[in-house]
Order: sequence, then structure tokens, then C-alpha cells
Amino acid sequence: MKHPDTIRLQQLARQHLWMPFTQLADLIADDGPRIICRADGSYLYDTDGKAYLDGVSALEAMVAGHGREALLDAAIRQYRQVAFIDLFRYVTPSQIELAAKLAEITPGDLSRTFFTPGGGEAVEVAIKIARQYHYMRGEVDRVKVITRHGAYHGTTFGAMAVDGNYHATRNYIFQPDTFGRIAPAPEVGCGVEHVREIAALIERENPRTVSAIHLDPMNTAIRVAIPGDDFLPALRQMCDDYGIILIADEIITGFGRTGKMFACDHYGVVPDIMTLSKGLSSGYFPIGAAVVRGAIADAFTGGPEHTFRHGHTYSGHPVGCAIALENIRLIESEGLAAQAAESGAYLLERLQELSHHACFGGVRGKGMLVGLELVIDKATGETTTPPGKIGLIFRLACRERGLILLSIHPGNVMLIAPPLNMPRAEIDALVAIIDGALADTAKAVLQS
Repeated sequence: MKHPDTIRLQQLARQHLWMPFTQLADLIADDGPRIICRADGSYLYDTDGKAYLDGVSALEAMVAGHGREALLDAAIRQYRQVAFIDLFRYVTPSQIELAAKLAEITPGDLSRTFFTPGGGEAVEVAIKIARQYHYMRGEVDRVKVITRHGAYHGTTFGAMAVDGNYHATRNYIFQPDTFGRIAPAPEVGCGVEHVREIAALIERENPRTVSAIHLDPMNTAIRVAIPGDDFLPALRQMCDDYGIILIADEIITGFGRTGKMFACDHYGVVPDIMTLSKGLSSGYFPIGAAVVRGAIADAFTGGPEHTFRHGHTYSGHPVGCAIALENIRLIESEGLAAQAAESGAYLLERLQELSHHACFGGVRGKGMLVGLELVIDKATGETTTPPGKIGLIFRLACRERGLILLSIHPGNVMLIAPPLNMPRAEIDALVAIIDGALADTAKAVLQS
């Protein structure tokens, strides 16, 4: 039975709230949304007292888990010192110290940080920096950005221009002509051959018109198609050969998610620009960043024509920076990246035990970043039409059993990305729920 507060709040939500990626007719007709009123560790609790395992770390952000008092204390300390001042004219210690810390922990000579209010804005910054860098060097035709089919980098105009027809966001009303050029989607374990596919696209477009390649090193949104060990080094070399900026989108993969501090660390590759958000503050405050190699940042030193004319009111909010600093301290002191490597291997091992289910199409991942593929024919890999149909059925089955997951491109792949410090007992509970949900899904899809 619903709590009276649940009924009241759901009525208000149906009347007044516009939720992202939600059809208003569905919201109005549904008895939802589920209202989360408390969170602790890996668990969320709704207003009716039901508990849910957070299988996606609140949209991949909560790397350190819910309810971390140290992060709340860091926020309170900063609020008492300077609650807010814009970064256009003034600077606070937390902003300076976080920029220095990011220079310390990011790969190679990534050394200068441009702060943003979130991940999509960091993507905008990276694209603009790449284009202006080339422009200032006299390469005025370098305006195109290479992405891959199925990629997702945000929902602002610039970020949508460099997505890869992502299944959940594509809206041609907003995309008449873009500067993005889409290479084929990577396969699981892709390597040098995929770099050749990207190079072929660059040649067709004319290398002198290409500004940057923008990609998630783990291909998270593209079926979690984890690349082979030779892919990123070969891509780095190709970018150097063509004089193209390499932008690594580590908004999801950064801060320990894949078993190292950054996904690029697995391959010993230094991108030219790295975009960050989500795990930067463990979701305790909206903050993003574009961290840039010194040689590229130095090109913006000079007269007015070298000024990077971009900014947001809340870029580098001092409270967000203070929380991010404390969050990085927690990640380092608690060894959360190493925990993610160990726990992720255990999670993959347990999920492989479910391969007997009729809808189990495969599982892959790196650290606590895992993709579970759903099919209707294991022999051929065929899935539903559209692919999102089976994904929705499975996701709702998980929710009813007390687990929150989400689907990624093309809709039949479920992303499993829990907090990095999720205990093994809770991983076992997560796998048990997926076990039951796979059986529920097979009944709903294969017997209908």
C-alpha cells in the first residue's frame, strides 16, 4: 500500500515535473515516478520503504557510494568560507587546488583544466578548444570531429553533433547539418583494424578538414565494446600522423571506474584533451572539466585573438571543487580503483554463471563497468525489434525485484556500473536479481 506522501508527491510530479527522456503521456498515465527519499552505500529507498540496489551508481556518478559524510563535511566547510564566486574574475583556493590535483593524477602532460558545470559542457569546451587551436595555427578548415556509430557524449547542440546516432537521443529536428562525421561502430575487442576504418573516413573527408577525434576509450555507450590492447595506442599514433586532436571522454570511465584511475591508464596513452565529470565529485555536486595538454593550452597565450571566449556562471563552483578534492582523496586513500578491478572481475565471473538463460547474449566489462547483452536467439545473436523492447522489459523486471539498471545503445544492452566499493554480498544480491529478471524476460519475450 502506498504511503500518503507517495500519492501526494506522485500527483504533483504528474502535474508539474518534466523528467529527462520521459514521454509526458507515459508519466501522466503511470502510477510513478518512484520517489527516492533516502540513500546509503549501494542502496536507494523510496517513499514506500522499498529498497533498490543502485546498479548504475546514480547514472555512473556515485563511484564512492551514497551517504559519504566526508563529502558532506567538505561541502559545509566550503559553504562557510565562500559559498560562491564566479571564476570569470576571481578564484578560490579549492579551484586552484583541484586544478593542480587533476594535473597530478591525469596521464602525461595533461596540465591545465577548464572547469564546467557538467559533462556535456565539458564536451562543448573540448570541441571548441580543438577548433580554435587549429584556427590559431592557420588551419581554418579543420572543423570536423570524428565519432563512431552509437556514441553518446551529451545532449547540447555541440555534444549531439558528435554523437553517433545514439538510439535514445537522436532527434533530427535539432540536427540539420553537423560538423560530426560518424565512423563505424567498434566491435568488442577492436584493435588496429578499427583504427584503419577511422583513417579511411578521415581520408574520404580530407585530413586537413578534421579537427578532432572524440571517443570514450571503453566505448561505454556502444554496447560496452571494450577495445583490444592495441586500439588506443594505434589511434594515438594515427592522430599524431594526421595532426588531429585526440579527445578522450572519461566522463563515465574516470576516477577508478575501470580498475585504474582513468581508462587511458590501461593503455599508457595520453590524449590531448580529457573530459571529466560524474565520478569527479561522486555526484555530490554538479561539476565537469576539460583537462588539456600543456602544449595545446600554451597556444592560447597571446593577444585577444588567442583568448578562449567561453564560460558558464557555475563553472568550477567552489563547493563542487572542494567536494571533488575530498572525493579524490577518498578514491586514493581507500584504493577504490583497485577495489573496482577486483570486484569487477568477481561480478563478471558471477554473471557468466547466468549464461544458461535463453535471453543471455553475453557479458563483458572492465572493472565496475559491465555490459549485459539481451537476445531472443543465442545462436544468431538476434534481438527484438526494436532492440529497446527487450531492454525495457528486463529493466522493469529488475526494478520490481529491487535493482536499478539502464539500457545503452542499441537498447538491448544493460549497463551495470555499481559503486566501486560495493561489498561482495551485495554483488551476489545484484546477480541474484538479474538471474530472476532474465527468467522473467524470457517468459515475456519468448513465450508471447
